Amino acid sequence: MIFCRNVLIYFDKPTQAAILTHLADHLQDDGLLLLGHSENILHLTDAFVPCGRTAYRLAPRSS
Repeated sequence: MIFCRNVLIYFDKPTQAAILTHLADHLQDDGLLLLGHSENILHLTDAFVPCGRTAYRLAPRSS
């Protein structure tokens, strides 16, 4: 589980995308990424899918 609550909002969009890529690389397949209520990452990356209001799981990887 990675907690990154109310952190991404302080960075520009390219930096946010880079951070999310790094987090996706380090999150286990069954892990969760927890963000703050004001953070929406769906327009920044396709590495995650929402599984709650502020919780995200890794998106299925194509083989």
